[in-house]
Amino acid sequence: MFEILLAAAAALSILAILCALDVSQDVFHPLVFVGPMLGFLYAWMPWKLITLGGLDLYFDNDQLVFVQTLNVLGILAFVACCLGAGVRIPRRQKRRAARLSQKTVQRLLIGGSIAGGIGLLCWAITIVNVGGFVNAYSASYSGGWDDSGYIRDGSLLLLLGVLMAVTTRSAGGPRWPSYTMMAVFGLPWLSSALLMARRGPTFALAAILLMGWYINRTKRPPLVAVGLAGACLGWLVLFLVTNRQSIYLGSNFDMKTDVGDIIEKPDTGNEWIYGAGTVLSSQQRGHYFWMRRYLAQVLVRPIPSAIWPTKYEDFGVPELLHNAGTGEGFTDALSWDGAVGSAPGIVADLWVEVWWLAIPFMGLLGWIYGYVWKKSVTRGGPWSSQFVLLSALSIYMVMQTMEAVIFRTLLLSIPCWLTWRWALAQPATRRRPAVRHFAPAFRTQPLVLRSTDRV
Repeated sequence: MFEILLAAAAALSILAILCALDVSQDVFHPLVFVGPMLGFLYAWMPWKLITLGGLDLYFDNDQLVFVQTLNVLGILAFVACCLGAGVRIPRRQKRRAARLSQKTVQRLLIGGSIAGGIGLLCWAITIVNVGGFVNAYSASYSGGWDDSGYIRDGSLLLLLGVLMAVTTRSAGGPRWPSYTMMAVFGLPWLSSALLMARRGPTFALAAILLMGWYINRTKRPPLVAVGLAGACLGWLVLFLVTNRQSIYLGSNFDMKTDVGDIIEKPDTGNEWIYGAGTVLSSQQRGHYFWMRRYLAQVLVRPIPSAIWPTKYEDFGVPELLHNAGTGEGFTDALSWDGAVGSAPGIVADLWVEVWWLAIPFMGLLGWIYGYVWKKSVTRGGPWSSQFVLLSALSIYMVMQTMEAVIFRTLLLSIPCWLTWRWALAQPATRRRPAVRHFAPAFRTQPLVLRSTDRV
């Protein structure tokens, strides 16, 4: 039965990609890049594990069937609602290539420069705090640091600076200012992504550069090119994770090109194993957060810890400090512990939060991706930028947790909306006061003299 459910997850992922491509005729439809991630996490990875006997060390057959049933239902909900949001766009509704006014381009560049400049400043502060660039990246998975979460997370704005530069250039904006912004804001992010071997930042930057260039145009890259680029990016992500301990300044860079270990190694840090453990531990203990973790990301996280040191404890979610609340109760429920720093994937994270409501929540996420894609195709402008940002963060959503997505989305989406709103605002014109004409109280008739009149 478990093998049948694995085949069902694979089939759903493949059918989602084919349906999206066939109906939308858009290689950037969300199911084209989210579908492979779902198939990798919920079909390919557990298949490789079970063929090597790795899952028998942790679960019995009933547990495997329960977890995979939940995963299949989650995939089905996401795919169905994403397609239901509107995958077929009538030709009359498709917009033409974006043609931005000079004033709009200037404002987008200014807004992107401000956002990217703040991100660059935050990144530089974290690097200076640890003694400079070399010290920051002279050990594996190290990087810069600052005690303030605002400084640490502020470097995300580098991505917004890159996106605004790519957007204006693809819409016919000035060449050298756009390329300069891409280099100034992109290289610090790229160095952090590669030298720390971080898969999320690497994927996010690649998605913004590629999709940001094409999303504002009616033309799309060929399907074969997108497939090859996606395969190369997927291999690069796995390569970085596999060789994380060997990637740093001063390393001998003894690399492994075989990335199978990250998939086949049956340890408690494996995403599928850890995610299944999260589901079973929560189910056996009957413990769910009922949106408290997610609300904490919006209401509590923005408050500095220096002001409120016990903010998560006082809010009732002290578990957030350990694997975002997904690693509790493993020992009691399963007799083994999940690896520190592991992530369970989207379905398990939603299960811990809202129990079986995880299925409609998966549907809601799919509908959001489909709706924003449709708006980007039909209306463009800020909707296109929002779709690129959601696409760049999709790897965090599928492979990690909603906590990894919520604050990143807010930090990038809100400044993006504000920048576009200012860029598209029409200058206020001062109207001249209207001149009122008053009609006379009575109409006078001209005096006409006739020949019979006597003076």
